[in-house]
Amino acid sequence: MNAFLYLALTSARNRIWVQLRRARSPRYAVALVAAFVYVWWFLIRPSQSEVGEIFLTRPAETIVALLIVIMLSSAWLFGSDKLALAFTPAEVSLLFPAPLSRRALTGYKLYRAQVAVLINALVWVFLLRRGNVALPAAARALALWVMFSTLNLHRLGAALVQSAWREHGRSGARRNAWSILFFAVVALMLLAGLVLHRERLMAANDAGEFFLALTDVLRRAPASYGLLPFTLVVAPSFALSVSEWLRAMPLALGVMALHLWWVLRTDVAFEDAAIEASAARAKRREQSRGRRGLGEITAPKGTSTSLRLRPTGHPGWAIVWKNLICLRRTSPLRLLVAPLALSLVVGAATSGGGSDPATFVAAAALTFGVMLLVFGGRMIRNDLRHDMLNLPLLKSLPVSASDLVLAEVASSTLPMAALQLALVIVAFVASLGMERQPLPLDVRVAILVGAPFAAIALNGAQLAIQNGLAVLFPAWMRLGSAVSTGVEALGQNLIATMANVLSLAVALVLPLIIAFVGVRFLHLSGGVAIAATIIVTAIVLAVETIGAVRFVAKAFSRAEPAAV
Repeated sequence: MNAFLYLALTSARNRIWVQLRRARSPRYAVALVAAFVYVWWFLIRPSQSEVGEIFLTRPAETIVALLIVIMLSSAWLFGSDKLALAFTPAEVSLLFPAPLSRRALTGYKLYRAQVAVLINALVWVFLLRRGNVALPAAARALALWVMFSTLNLHRLGAALVQSAWREHGRSGARRNAWSILFFAVVALMLLAGLVLHRERLMAANDAGEFFLALTDVLRRAPASYGLLPFTLVVAPSFALSVSEWLRAMPLALGVMALHLWWVLRTDVAFEDAAIEASAARAKRREQSRGRRGLGEITAPKGTSTSLRLRPTGHPGWAIVWKNLICLRRTSPLRLLVAPLALSLVVGAATSGGGSDPATFVAAAALTFGVMLLVFGGRMIRNDLRHDMLNLPLLKSLPVSASDLVLAEVASSTLPMAALQLALVIVAFVASLGMERQPLPLDVRVAILVGAPFAAIALNGAQLAIQNGLAVLFPAWMRLGSAVSTGVEALGQNLIATMANVLSLAVALVLPLIIAFVGVRFLHLSGGVAIAATIIVTAIVLAVETIGAVRFVAKAFSRAEPAAV
């Protein structure tokens, strides 16, 4: 057996075995059973839903290709994730001094990435199998593996190109000029196609017509030329028959082979770039675990804290202050590219291609706010998901467990709620100038009045759930500031996000019932009823969240550093 393959498989097997051994604890055993039930219900159980028929269509294929371009563009515009190059300290110590070529190290990195790629492909095979789809599951799985492997290779290639740019400056950029030029040409062709055929988009009367028009525009030159490589990659996954799959698969394999050649031949000192990324990851983990002395902690050069902390006050505010500074330093802008791009598309779809600017702004702002509500908790980690690595220091602080957990949850809740509230205000102001008013003014005012309560309560509940998981199951949670942003983790992130949304939905049942009964008892109607429902629901949900925080605080008090 190939040595690298043996190392990757053995490491994966040992990791899974160590995680399963945690199930000897009753807490982990119950969580494992619940996870199996959820995965069965979400992926495996027989269902009559037509997911495959809805998504496996030609318009969906084109839109998915465009979304892939948007997701990959964030790596080129704001910098690729350096963790794509990172090795563990043991791998750096044992593999880099060995007589191995850069190509061999890159191949090992690709081996390790295949674990996430295969899991992701399996998730989507189960999701897309529903509906009257003629393509066999094995063929669909192979097509999805090719697509996600190609996207993973592109992410790794982008990281290599940017490492060369950072290390060698202009000479590094010149050596990778073809890579940079290719993606720039793709972006220009797509933009040119949208501009040249903008009348087709602006003629759409509703969202359905807009997306059909967008599909038509993307299939015309010059946008079709720029989208062609990505269309070739996704085509086998959207094939509806074996013959169609056989025609599309060779081209997709060819694109993947080109990406593999590009990654292996990228002119960059791979070892230096990988060592730099690995050292950065190791340093981040060391700092998170609190192994540096207090006298060594200094602010990064060239930075200044815009947030001031009073010398006196409740100690919980000091934790919030610390985590807000952490948020500013660890949250990359690339995480917002895909949600923002999708929000702009929805805004264009609901405003006739942007013909009504007020509708465009209102719809885009609301969509962005909703997406931040659903996915925002996974984008920022300036709470216990980051600080649990620093458990010994946290337990030594003169702060009660309840106050500490509440401050940690508030650290991520407040900035996310503030951003969502700002988006609601923007949407409300923009709605005053809309040509067609979808909601009466009193309803919009009621939503605006209830928005602060709803934003804090909903975000607080979601983030309390995620912080609770970090305390209750630290061995199974990804701890630290790093966020899984690669396309190869899309399936896993979807499952985790749906679980969080379902948990929030369950938590909302009792608050909604109490709010509904209260509004009916008081005989409220119109905008007043809507505002009262939102506010009462938010208050009851906040009470539930405080109860959950106290439960998590008790678990935090019993947590041992060895369990992290």
